Amino acid sequence: MDQPKKQYKEASKLELKEIKKDSSKDFKKIFCPSCHGEINADHLNLQNIIAKCGSCNVIFSIEKEVESLKTKNEMKQDIFRPEGIELFHFKDDLEITVKQHIQGWDAFGIIFAPFLAAFTIFIYFTKGCPAFIPISLTLGALYFIYKAFNYSKYKTFIDINDKYLNIYHRPKNLRKDQSYEASEIDQLYLKYAPDGQLGVYMIINGLKGQQHRKLINVNTISKAKYLEQEIERYLNIEDRKVPEANA
Repeated sequence: MDQPKKQYKEASKLELKEIKKDSSKDFKKIFCPSCHGEINADHLNLQNIIAKCGSCNVIFSIEKEVESLKTKNEMKQDIFRPEGIELFHFKDDLEITVKQHIQGWDAFGIIFAPFLAAFTIFIYFTKGCPAFIPISLTLGALYFIYKAFNYSKYKTFIDINDKYLNIYHRPKNLRKDQSYEASEIDQLYLKYAPDGQLGVYMIINGLKGQQHRKLINVNTISKAKYLEQEIERYLNIEDRKVPEANA
């Protein structure tokens, strides 16, 4: 008799867990801010985003409630992992590996350094110029060409646990490793910089006040949105609109 009873309890727990997992609210109930009574559907004006209370006749905005419902519905569509990003879970830690793309001065050097070196070599043999100019520019061009062929090895690691979010660049290339307290990360958002680079940014609520810090630059919007999605999901951050976001 004890054994069937034990099996029944375990089955009940599994069933309740499944119901809880799938019972996310896709609706909003509207309550009057004056008398706190529930507002009937026929008293809602969704076109103008206002409502009228049938009890006390107060008219009020329902913009926040409608926007919140829109945000939840938009976030239901998961973004699939794009090429160039890998996820690794170990116990309670999440490690994200992002292959770096050619950007900034590297992109400029790879494109223009070989042409500039060839031009100075031509000037050296035709009109004459100090030898150190074509030599230094040629060495610089070789350096950028070497980086171009080895860029597939360049990676950024984002390691997250219940206490910290750590960022490592390998090779470092004069960039410092960064660490942030996970509890201080308030929101993530996407932003195009004036030079056109797309970055994933974080809002940090620290002791010095709220700060905006760039997490990483990426070359596609799908990578940016995927990183935002996975990090906010791991840290249990509800996504919301940020005025600085422009992507």
